Formats: sequence, C-alpha cells, structure tokens
Amino acid sequence: MVSDLVTEGELPEEVRRSFDAWACCIGGALEKGEYLESIRRAGFKDVRIMKESTYDIDISDELKGKITSVAVEGRKE
Repeated sequence: MVSDLVTEGELPEEVRRSFDAWACCIGGALEKGEYLESIRRAGFKDVRIMKESTYDIDISDELKGKITSVAVEGRKE
C-alpha cells in the first residue's frame, strides 16, 4: 500500500514551475491515471484505490478540486 498526492487532470504550467507548489508536494504530482499506470508498469497487479479525498488548495484558483490524496493497494508476485 502506498499513499500520495495526484492530480485530477493536467496542472497549469505556472503551478508546475512554482516553488510554493513544489514545497507543498503539488508541483511534481502526477495525473491520477498516469500514477496508477506507473505502479502497474512496476509489476504490481490488482492495483486499486482504497481511499481518496480531494483537497481545496489555496495556492491558485486553478487547483480547486484538482489535488487528491490516494491510498493505493497492489500486489506483486
């Protein structure tokens, strides 16, 4: 099981370049589908989200509803 911050859609370029966004672990966040696919490419099977919650972030209006915390489960043989 892992947990991380992911995005719901692409982040604006200004957010990706923001030091504040990187300090908050948002600037480098992957889009949720891409994040799950990277776990599958690492060899994990039955990858599924066990828990998720979306945050309202104050850094930018463009981030409202775009940042989600996910707890992901997978297994590796």
